[in-house]
Amino acid sequence: MSKSAIDNLKSGVLSEPMVRKGVEYEDFRLLIRSKALNLSKSDQIKIKLTTLKIEMEEYLVEGKRFLDIGKFIKRFIDSLDISQRKFANYLEMKPSNLGKLLNGERKLNLETALIFEKISGIEASTWLRVQTKNEIRKISKLKKSEFKRYNLDELIK
Repeated sequence: MSKSAIDNLKSGVLSEPMVRKGVEYEDFRLLIRSKALNLSKSDQIKIKLTTLKIEMEEYLVEGKRFLDIGKFIKRFIDSLDISQRKFANYLEMKPSNLGKLLNGERKLNLETALIFEKISGIEASTWLRVQTKNEIRKISKLKKSEFKRYNLDELIK
């Protein structure tokens, strides 16, 4: 990392954008990780949850990848550094029901999304928007030809 980039980092200001796959970016990541190791477990978890929130928000604006809500929930649980069983018990949920949620066999409901918000600081609407985005993509692909018959001009004839 260049001396000016380190000086900017120490002052809390990064005025130059970094190339995500560049050497400076990797040096920056290593520096952040080394600082994070000195934080309390609670602060480390908060950083992981903030990272998860950013990744969920990025996922919502991008169009290419498909990540099921269960993958984000699994990352959430992993960030807490607890077992899935402990998490399910804390939520007063059967572990098998949590497993179904993680595997996409069950949908995230409003109440659970609100509980996730309370624990993670990630808004319930973000959890639900990820799920909704995925459902829209799935249904759009499955019924693409069927939906072609619907259009405004045909309706108002």
